[in-house]
Amino acid sequence: MFPSIEIYTVSQLTSGIKHAINSQFRDIFVEGEVSNAKLYPSGHLYFTLKDSNAMLKAVFFGYAKRYPVDIVKDGAAVICRGRVDVYEKRGEYQLITDMVEVKGLGLLQLKFQMLKEKLFKEGLFLPEKKKSIPILPQRIGIVTSPAGAAIRDMLKIIYGKFDNMTVEIYPVKVQGDDACFEIVDGIDYFNKSNEVDIIILGRGGGSLEDLAPFNEEMVARAIYASKIPVITGVGHEIDFTIADFVADVRAPTPTAAADIAVRNKLEFLEMFENTKNALRQSMKKKIEKSKLMLYENVMELKGKKDIFTSYRMYLDELLNNLLHGFSNYFKSQQTRLDNITQRLIDLNPEGILKRGYSITMKRGLGIIVTDASQVSPGEELSITLSSGRLEATVDAIANNDKAER
Repeated sequence: MFPSIEIYTVSQLTSGIKHAINSQFRDIFVEGEVSNAKLYPSGHLYFTLKDSNAMLKAVFFGYAKRYPVDIVKDGAAVICRGRVDVYEKRGEYQLITDMVEVKGLGLLQLKFQMLKEKLFKEGLFLPEKKKSIPILPQRIGIVTSPAGAAIRDMLKIIYGKFDNMTVEIYPVKVQGDDACFEIVDGIDYFNKSNEVDIIILGRGGGSLEDLAPFNEEMVARAIYASKIPVITGVGHEIDFTIADFVADVRAPTPTAAADIAVRNKLEFLEMFENTKNALRQSMKKKIEKSKLMLYENVMELKGKKDIFTSYRMYLDELLNNLLHGFSNYFKSQQTRLDNITQRLIDLNPEGILKRGYSITMKRGLGIIVTDASQVSPGEELSITLSSGRLEATVDAIANNDKAER
């Protein structure tokens, strides 16, 4: 009938349209408003993108596994990335979406919200999972950059409150792609060495991109798995990271983290003195109350001379025993207080330095050297004496009477 005209079947034409569309619209970005959004039990999300003049059907396969379920909802303005395909059974074209970003909610913020919701559902933020901070830590581990202002501020706070506190620093990058791996290594190091009582994870303020390592899942899980309590002091007071939610204690700044970790030595001495005074007052009141009760009983019997004489002797005996017992109690408490006070004095490094000892540290790093294997020839050291400090360079290392140069 039409010998010179090519006639297509519906399938052929639809297949040709599908091929043309697929080849031209393979990786595109489409902006629009979401409507008719429906999440199926399979986890696939079907929705429509629209603007003032047109509508486009869209599907996001496996959406529920990658995004919080309420991110893409009716009325949300979004940008979708994907490819256009033709559903041949219905002769409809649609956008096969593989990434979606809510306008006004950047990719980093979206990733933050997704991870926060995931870890919250797993129970990593539960208060009952938090470890308590020791009242009097002996050693503190700090995971931070040795070059930033944060470490100087933290050390100033710690040594200002407790000048003989032992601090070990694990130097890491605190921003950049590799920072999260180094932070995890630092937390693992302190847990494996088991030589510190508290870990402080800190860095100064910065943008959301700068703080990104502290929003990584691997860092969150390392904090949660830590057997040692972790205090975070990341950014400024208004900054919150995933690490803050998982940590045992979140401090608003690095200096606040140091302040939380260490109590002032004078606070302990004052606490001991207050406790001693409270015990004395309590015992004094009990003694006065006991004396009053005994005298009242005696006065009831004053008309009975013989009985009164017996009770007076009994009263003297009771008072003597009571005073003797309280005297022994106060002596034991005083001895205990003296022992605690002497321990604090013995821990003071100034007293140790005056006896001829010194503290050797790696210059610029703040790491205390206790073993010759920690240093290498040519390495620079700072040696603190009872009076003054020496700056030295390692010329040789002696191990088992053999010197390494």
